[in-house]
Amino acid sequence: MAKIQDIRSKIDQIDDQLLKLINRRGELAIKIGQEKSRNNSSKHFHVPHRERAIIERIIKDSKGPFPNDSLESVFREIFSATLALEKPLRIGFLGPETTFSHQAAIKQFGHSSVFIANQNIESVFRQVEQGACDYGVVPVENSIEGVINLTLDCFVDSPLLICDEIKSTISLSLLSKTKDLKKIKTIYTHPQPLGQCRQWLSRNLPGVEQIPTSSTASAAEMVVKKRTSAAVAGKLAAEVYKLNIVAENIQDRSENYTRFLIIGKDEAKKAKQNKTSVMFSIKDEAGSLLKVLQLFGRNKINLSKIQSRPLRDRPWEYLFYVDLEGHTDDSAIQKSLASLKKMCLFLRVLGSYPRKA
Repeated sequence: MAKIQDIRSKIDQIDDQLLKLINRRGELAIKIGQEKSRNNSSKHFHVPHRERAIIERIIKDSKGPFPNDSLESVFREIFSATLALEKPLRIGFLGPETTFSHQAAIKQFGHSSVFIANQNIESVFRQVEQGACDYGVVPVENSIEGVINLTLDCFVDSPLLICDEIKSTISLSLLSKTKDLKKIKTIYTHPQPLGQCRQWLSRNLPGVEQIPTSSTASAAEMVVKKRTSAAVAGKLAAEVYKLNIVAENIQDRSENYTRFLIIGKDEAKKAKQNKTSVMFSIKDEAGSLLKVLQLFGRNKINLSKIQSRPLRDRPWEYLFYVDLEGHTDDSAIQKSLASLKKMCLFLRVLGSYPRKA
């Protein structure tokens, strides 16, 4: 017992050192803010590439035992709290609170940021465009259900850029006031998670009415007063709305993740691994898309995604959304985009940003 107490005493000493160092870090951050104000700096007060460089260095130098994901989470919270001493970031997300978009936003920006819930994806774009939010977090793709087309459509008319991406594992649970699966007569949830656990619901709750909602959080809120109803949502919703977790991990595939985009007004600086997203339309004629693909092939550029969308108010004309590996600072990307522009009716570079593995 004495040995355990001795180890705990050493941990206390380390905690005291951490406290002093964190406060010292905060003091230095305040000085940087004062220098920016004194020099009338027009630079954005948030410097994401600086944060990214710190995390990359920390992970590279780490000898363990903390896993890399845990180290990143700790430092994200330090960044968030430090930045809040100067000015907290305002982050728009597809709400309400406890949605997976909300959780992804917290993961990226830390709890000290100010999170602003929006009723729809269009509103997230609008809030960032108008300056009410510094960044927005919007879902763009799920590994089971595919692309969220509304997000892609919003980029057509918006000047915003993609600054970064987040890949979050999605774990779905069945939540209810009752603990008895047999008593559930109605299921509420957003159409996306409904599709992600369709097989489980068919096996375990056959014939039960399924009612779509605007979000998983609103579904959880609805079933609070409905004792024979259940919601498909994340565990956090169970905690917030005081619901029982009737079943966990009900998604049909174990590897179920959603990719979120961080949207803002500033271009992201080049990282070690990058991705560039573009949107374009081409003439509706034989071989036009093939010529575009051959263009990227000749320049040895890998396409990690290509998605087509019908153009609004233009039957049989399509808009293509493409993810390229590389950054617009790369000569091969610059050369390809210059050639692509000559082939397109419409071309928009949505941004270059760090590529997640």
